[in-house]
Amino acid sequence: MKKTFCITLALLFTLALSACDKTPDVSGTPIVSVSDLENHKEQNHSSFTFDATLFSGKLQSCAYAGNGGLLVLADRLYLYDTAAASVLAVTEAPPMYDFEVQPTNDGYILTGLGDDGAMAYIYDSSLSLKREIAVNELLREDFVASETGGVAATTDGKKLAIAAMGGLYLYDLESENLTTLLDVSQNAETDGIGVSMLNGAAFAGDNNHILFYGRGESIPATDGEDSFCIYGSINMDGGNLKLTKLSDYDIEEMQSSADRLFFPQVFTQNNGKLLWLNRATGITDTLSFSDGDEGRDGVYSSAQGNYVATAVLNNNLTVRIYDVASGELLATEVIENADPTYFYRIPRIYLLDETRTAVVVLGGSISEIDTLVSTLSF
Repeated sequence: MKKTFCITLALLFTLALSACDKTPDVSGTPIVSVSDLENHKEQNHSSFTFDATLFSGKLQSCAYAGNGGLLVLADRLYLYDTAAASVLAVTEAPPMYDFEVQPTNDGYILTGLGDDGAMAYIYDSSLSLKREIAVNELLREDFVASETGGVAATTDGKKLAIAAMGGLYLYDLESENLTTLLDVSQNAETDGIGVSMLNGAAFAGDNNHILFYGRGESIPATDGEDSFCIYGSINMDGGNLKLTKLSDYDIEEMQSSADRLFFPQVFTQNNGKLLWLNRATGITDTLSFSDGDEGRDGVYSSAQGNYVATAVLNNNLTVRIYDVASGELLATEVIENADPTYFYRIPRIYLLDETRTAVVVLGGSISEIDTLVSTLSF
């Protein structure tokens, strides 16, 4: 089934924030009771509705909020329950281009790049903003370059992992202590591989070690060899560093789901395959798409990591959805519109595992057109 909505266009007004770590005076507005918010976190969602008319302004993007919920960025930031088809809470929109969400015991941690570089926003369950952290100011002589994946949070909301150009860092939100786990300038190496740059990080296991990816080089250096993609892991105390060199695979980004990490390829070198890693075991595998060019216009993992969608842009959008474990192609959907502008930029696609439903957002980053939202089942 597919439903299509047009959302009224409006300019997003962003809130300028500059302090490194402060408590703001802008609070979230719960639309339902606190008990209902807690019930949402405990429910098993078996139904799905995406009612785009509930969000004012231009819908730009969403992020998984756990238990069938989405955080929706429009004129403000909305916590939306897809089972009840209702907005649970709303607050001022953070000035971020793109963001990821880590649901915690007490609320949500949003991370990503914004007007002030890499940022982390800490909200309670009613979207009251409790704390904001300008990550690059914490690092002082280093900085995060990745739009997403450069900052990750533990599931208990107590620590941040920061993958920066010059190293990997662990920040304790309670003690405000910053620990350097890997320093590229200090020969971070093992098994003949040296780390030259970090691009993304995620916590794994029981928040007891960090997975990361970036660039590496052979130690000792090999004549004529360029740097190459690597992924690896390290304990929270900086021990047990493991590195893996990737041959003929260049990672564009790291996508985090509850059970898996996904590493889409750089679009110029895409060969129709997707590398993924089991967060619990560290075992890697590859998902093969139907077409050798597939994945160049976007790869999107589901909230739990059971499904992956691809986008193929021409004068329309073709969405294909795969089961990760079996590799089976589950659904193919073609979305068309008379205005070709919708297909000038890659879409955003969100997959809800429990209801096997996808939300496709077109035009969210193009100010000249209304956002087009489609939903489909698979």
